[in-house]
Amino acid sequence: MASFGHLAVGLFAGRLHGGRDLGRQPRIEEKVSQKVSPGTLLFFGFLAQLPDFDVFGVVFGVHDLGPFGHRGASHALVTAIVVGLLSGALARRIGWPVVRTVVAATLAVASHGVLDACCEGGRGIPLLWPLSHARFLSPWRVLPDAPRGFKMLSRPGLLDLAVEFVVFFPLTAFALWRGRPALLRPRARPQAPPMSASAAPLATEAATVIARATEAARG
Repeated sequence: MASFGHLAVGLFAGRLHGGRDLGRQPRIEEKVSQKVSPGTLLFFGFLAQLPDFDVFGVVFGVHDLGPFGHRGASHALVTAIVVGLLSGALARRIGWPVVRTVVAATLAVASHGVLDACCEGGRGIPLLWPLSHARFLSPWRVLPDAPRGFKMLSRPGLLDLAVEFVVFFPLTAFALWRGRPALLRPRARPQAPPMSASAAPLATEAATVIARATEAARG
């Protein structure tokens, strides 16, 4: 992929994560609607891109077709789990909820290999490494497989990037939206205004008078 799709999924994971909890635990609709810090979004965007850092190993001599080449072990599910656990350990230091951080980070990294398996070109993904060296490809290969390196600046590379932008724009817009659109916001139930302290004795006295009048009418 041209990496925009990976970034969009990472930003989406960061938005759902929500960052640091301040005070009480908000409800789900409040959590989704509140503003998330740019640092949180960038952190999960980075995690979603992390598996592609294996290209630097190839640059420094790692065999490209081996288990540690591009689209190798860094794209496996076990790598996502390890990064998720490490992110959970980091969460304790920065005040993030640990369990939510582990889940969100694991899914952000794991999404990279799954999306690459849905590309129309390129080699398969060893999702089950090191238990198996088999490479998997999705039966629905609907995403473009963008060229690597400076070839991305070619016409086919820019076209693939444009396709990814269109496909993943809804996730990006949701992640960067300051608040939920009005149609998606939970409607607040109307509540009766609180009774002031001065009006409370008058209401009690009026209720007493009505009760006595009712008893007198019955008698």
